[in-house]
Amino acid sequence: MGRRGKGESTVYRRSNGRWVSQPFVTMTNGKSKRIFISAKTRDELISKLREIHEQENKRIPFQEKEWVVEDYLDYWMREVQSKRVRETTMRTYSVLIERHIKPAMGGHKLRDLSVHDVRCALGILEEQGCSAKTRLECLRVLSACLNNAMREEITQRNVVQLVAKPKYIPKKTVIWTAEQAGIFLQSAKDHPQFIAFLLLLTYGMRRGEVLGLRYCDIDFDNGLIYVRQQIDRINGRIMARDVKTENSRRTLPLIPAIRTELLNHAERNCTIIPPFDLNPDMSTEGTIIVGKTGRALEPKSLVRSFDILAMRAGLPRIKVHAMRHTAATVLKDLGVPVKDAQLILGHSNIITTLNIYQHGTPDTHRTAISAVGERLFGGLTGQPKCLPA
Repeated sequence: MGRRGKGESTVYRRSNGRWVSQPFVTMTNGKSKRIFISAKTRDELISKLREIHEQENKRIPFQEKEWVVEDYLDYWMREVQSKRVRETTMRTYSVLIERHIKPAMGGHKLRDLSVHDVRCALGILEEQGCSAKTRLECLRVLSACLNNAMREEITQRNVVQLVAKPKYIPKKTVIWTAEQAGIFLQSAKDHPQFIAFLLLLTYGMRRGEVLGLRYCDIDFDNGLIYVRQQIDRINGRIMARDVKTENSRRTLPLIPAIRTELLNHAERNCTIIPPFDLNPDMSTEGTIIVGKTGRALEPKSLVRSFDILAMRAGLPRIKVHAMRHTAATVLKDLGVPVKDAQLILGHSNIITTLNIYQHGTPDTHRTAISAVGERLFGGLTGQPKCLPA
């Protein structure tokens, strides 16, 4: 046998009959390390060595640890996602991971995870009664995790992207017309939280943004409202935190009607309006919307009040968040450019404004089709010989 070349490994047989070798490989930290491999036969060991050399030639680093899916999910949540997403999102991810993803595929080796493995896991979840929506959410979480594993060069592909997705038709969001929104506001005019509903429908603000709004966030002299914090319940506590995205941090015009209602609201609550503060700290103190104790209002309390008022007004039942959809659709019907609507609503992407928040309405459809009919048939005279019964 000739001399071994640089980087080649010694192959030898142990007294127990197994063939072993200890090649040098490049780890993810860039350092070279000797690893131990073994096989029942010499040919099997040589085959393993060839795979290792091919990986080295492709400059794909080796891992210190052989990850399984459930362990990597824990690492990803703890070390990556906890620094990137909000507590509410972390809770949602944790439920999906612990209840569904781990039981269905947590024991698989991450590096060897296949399309077949994921497809089988989806089948298990379906048999357990998981809805198509839940299965899609599980795939979304697992896909994000695998994308991170690819960035860390732990796996070479994201198999979730190759799996056929469950068919899911989202429920249509029910919204109010502008007339129905007006009826609601008229019926809620004497309610202590009226100003909250007025802001939600006028500006399409998020519930937490309205609850987090303070008088020090409003520049009455220059007619501007600064949206820069929101109120949420986190781990059982009412807390102020930053708004959802960078685009959510926005400045809105203070129109005369809203200005008047804000001043009236302050007078009714015997509130001394503080001066405008350009850079205030986030706080639950000084919010415009307060509960009976005078502290920032519990988000669920606003929902309860809204449901009761809508029912009393005889209006279709919608969610509080649907008022944001209503405002977006009214903006569309008024001919407001989509870019302006996006900035008013604080969306990061204009596609979100178009595809999710702005809805077609029967009245706009009727107007559009009537215009088409007028263009096509306006020159025709006479009546049809037969009319439908």
